[in-house]
Amino acid sequence: MSSMLASCTRTRSSRRGAGFGVAMAVALALTASPAAAVPDCSRPRSNVERLVCTSDKLSVADQLMARAFRAAYFRGQDKAALLEDQERWQQTVRDACNDVPCLLRAYEDRASELETW
Repeated sequence: MSSMLASCTRTRSSRRGAGFGVAMAVALALTASPAAAVPDCSRPRSNVERLVCTSDKLSVADQLMARAFRAAYFRGQDKAALLEDQERWQQTVRDACNDVPCLLRAYEDRASELETW
């Protein structure tokens, strides 16, 4: 009886371990993705990072857009296309902004777009 219980426990543990591995892979993909990157405010590397680090409104907008991205990622079927679209948005829309109002508008528009992904 105890060997049957041990076998059952090992099976559940290995299933849990496999699920954990998948969850870690997704978490790493999201962490490595451009949408999930949190700027290092002690050393901002771009104008966008400087703006986000010096504006509470932009920081909140950045976090809301990141949440919208994660939600779209988890509910979407074509994750690679979403990642590519996010990179395109960052390079052509977000990085083109040089002031707070432009960046706020870009983040708000992108969060709205992500709701349809």
